[in-house]
Amino acid sequence: MTGHLLSLDALNAMSAPDFAAALGPVFENAPWVAQGAAATRPFPTLTALHKAMLAGIEALPAPALADFLNGHPRLSPETLRRGTTAESTAEQTALGLDALDAEISARLDRLNAAYEARFGYPFILAVRKASLETLFATFERRLAASPEAERTEALAEVAAISWMRLLDRVRAAPTGSVSTHVLDTVRAAPAGGLGVELWRRESDGGMTRLTSFVTNDDGACDHHLLGNGDLAAGTYEWRYDTPTYFARHGYSTTARAYLGKVRVAFTVWNPEEHFHVPLLLSPGSYTTYRGS
Repeated sequence: MTGHLLSLDALNAMSAPDFAAALGPVFENAPWVAQGAAATRPFPTLTALHKAMLAGIEALPAPALADFLNGHPRLSPETLRRGTTAESTAEQTALGLDALDAEISARLDRLNAAYEARFGYPFILAVRKASLETLFATFERRLAASPEAERTEALAEVAAISWMRLLDRVRAAPTGSVSTHVLDTVRAAPAGGLGVELWRRESDGGMTRLTSFVTNDDGACDHHLLGNGDLAAGTYEWRYDTPTYFARHGYSTTARAYLGKVRVAFTVWNPEEHFHVPLLLSPGSYTTYRGS
C-alpha cells in the first residue's frame, strides 16, 4: 500500500469505528480483530498494537479459531480469478500465482487439496516474503506436521502477514536503530580504523548508500545509526573495506585479497527494534550473528 502513513498518535485519537476501518484489512476477512483492539488503546508502539491484536486471536475458542483460519483464501490462480481481498490479491500476484503454467498450477492444486483435507483450513504463508520455491518447500514440509504444530505455524504466518500489513498503514515508533562492531580475531583486538558503509536495497532491486564512517578504537561507530524514525523495514547491507584494513596492519597481499570487501546483508523486520551486527574478522574468514 502506498500513500500517507497514519501516526500512532492519530490512530490512538480516532473514534472506535474509524480505528476499526483503518485497520480492518490487516487480518484477512476479520475486521473484528481491529474492533477489539480499539478498546485497549492507547498504544505506545506499533509492536504493542500488533501484540494486542494477536491476543484477541489467541483468546478464541477452538471453533472460532477454525472459522478465523478458514477466512483466509487459498493460495492459487483460481482464487485470483474468482477475486479476493485487495491485500491478498496484491500479495499473491506479486508471488506470480496469476501466471503459473499448467503443470505448476496442477501441483499447487494437489498440495492445497491435500493440506485442506488434513487440517481443515487453507494453507497460510506470508507470500510477500517468499518465492515459488519457498512456497512449495514449505507446503510439502508442513503437510507432515501434527495438527497442533501446524496450527501454531499457521498462526505464526498470520502474525507475519498482519505485521507487514500494519507497516503499510501505520508509521512505526522512532525507537529503532542499527549498529556494528568489528573484532580482529588474529590480533585479538577491536578493528579500529576500518572503513564501513551502510547500504539499503530499494524496491526496484537497486542499492542506495546511506552513510559511511571509519570505526573508532573500539571497532565501532561512535553512535547508533538510522535512529529517530529513519529506520524502515527492508534489507540492508554492511560493507567493510577489509583489504585496506589488512594492508594497514601488514597482512600479505595473498591473505588480504582472499575475502575482498566483506558484505553482510541483514533484514529489518521490526523497525522499532535495534539491529546490531557484530563481525569477527580474519584474513581468511569472518563470522557474524544477530547481536544485542
